[in-house]
Amino acid sequence: MNDFPDDLVQLQRDLHAATADLKTFLDAHPEPPEPIDGWHDRPGEGYWRDRQRDASAGWSDEDKARERDLRARLHDLIPKVHTHPHWDTLSGPDLVKARMRLKHIDDAAD
Repeated sequence: MNDFPDDLVQLQRDLHAATADLKTFLDAHPEPPEPIDGWHDRPGEGYWRDRQRDASAGWSDEDKARERDLRARLHDLIPKVHTHPHWDTLSGPDLVKARMRLKHIDDAAD
């Protein structure tokens, strides 16, 4: 049963999409955003096993801007979902259950 206002449902869908977009971006950019030097530690140099990290040139300015935009979108949507007037109509366990139902509104039925 969907007893949520349409605008709240759309905000939640937008929030899910924005979260997925940021995850996809970060998964495609596993290296750190700023340049780092590589290193290699060998056993006997204070470590019990080989460990290393390759050098990274960091992200391009476009990638850094894209990440900022994606995070800004999340920071815009989160309070809109959490402070929507619909939540004022509920309290206690009903509020918690409704928030969880909204989070999973588009999940496939079992």
